[in-house]
Amino acid sequence: MRRCTRCVMDNRIDKTIRFFEDGTCSYCNDALKRMKNEYFPNSAGKKSLDDIMAQIKKAGTGKKYDCIAGLSGGVDSTYVVYLGFRYGLKVLAVHVDDGLDAEIAVKNITSLCESTNTNLVMFRPDQEQYKDLIRSFFLARVPNIAVPQDNVIATALTETANRNELKYLLSGVNFAQECILERSVGVNAFDRKHITAIHKRFGRGGIDRLNLTGFYGRYIHKRYFSKMVHVLPLNLIDYNLNNVLTELADFCGYQYYGGKHYESILTRFLQCFYLPVKYGFDKRKSHFSSLIVSGQMTREEALAKLANDPYASKELKEYDFNFIADYLGMTRKEFDDLLALPAKQHQDYPVSVVNSYAGIARKLRKYLG
Repeated sequence: MRRCTRCVMDNRIDKTIRFFEDGTCSYCNDALKRMKNEYFPNSAGKKSLDDIMAQIKKAGTGKKYDCIAGLSGGVDSTYVVYLGFRYGLKVLAVHVDDGLDAEIAVKNITSLCESTNTNLVMFRPDQEQYKDLIRSFFLARVPNIAVPQDNVIATALTETANRNELKYLLSGVNFAQECILERSVGVNAFDRKHITAIHKRFGRGGIDRLNLTGFYGRYIHKRYFSKMVHVLPLNLIDYNLNNVLTELADFCGYQYYGGKHYESILTRFLQCFYLPVKYGFDKRKSHFSSLIVSGQMTREEALAKLANDPYASKELKEYDFNFIADYLGMTRKEFDDLLALPAKQHQDYPVSVVNSYAGIARKLRKYLG
């Protein structure tokens, strides 16, 4: 295995990564090239943020809300809503309560909304059908068991924005902590063909009461017909994780949950056990490498963290296993036996043409740059 000398990306499972003469890799070199066009933690960024926030506020004059934002209880979404509050925006926050929230995330959402007087829309998907769909992905033994969750969350956010005629969406997507993302063996979460195929094979009922978005709605309609504007405020500030955590803790008693996307028990399990153990895919490498590029972590610090188990404790791991087994309607033994079965790939089941070409594109990426 070869590892980058600047960040901590390696070629353990990713064969598209390229290494240069100085030992650095294509991931961090690409991120550093993009930085000047995507990340503005300076006075220019401050001016741009001031301008766009003023524009949003002006457009919302006389309306109940100025903009919309998804709120998971995680750092990024929490800080986005907090920023909106600081700029005097009337933000409508949307949270999908799928029964998989970590308790600390729920507390964070409550304390933020109370402190900012933010209205919160709680969207709860049909539990019987939603759990059955999640269960189907577990039974299929594919890498990204969170595909249904990602799809339902995005759909709820879009539908709420449309229903309230909101043009601006404040997004927590950011360069500082997400500029590097290892190419995985997953599929696009908006492949309805793939979702329905897996559910048809492993599901026990229907999914007609779940609103799912396909490629057309997510990409074609969104790009060419939707008037919604996605704003990325975190790219226009010095978005430093430690500073943000301190600021949020002082403001509303925010509590950190230990890792990126650990605000959901499902994604915590996915990233701490399922992906690294069954597929050798440790998402911490991408997260830490992003922090290295943005100057928030040293390579030595990242390597030391990677040497530790992703789960903070055996007790937390045991809690997640028991929780998810119960959520899926399985005994612990049934769940453990399922996890012990050989891993499969998404391409073992029907996928759309778009996802079919994705594998080819990943292979060519090594040569195309």
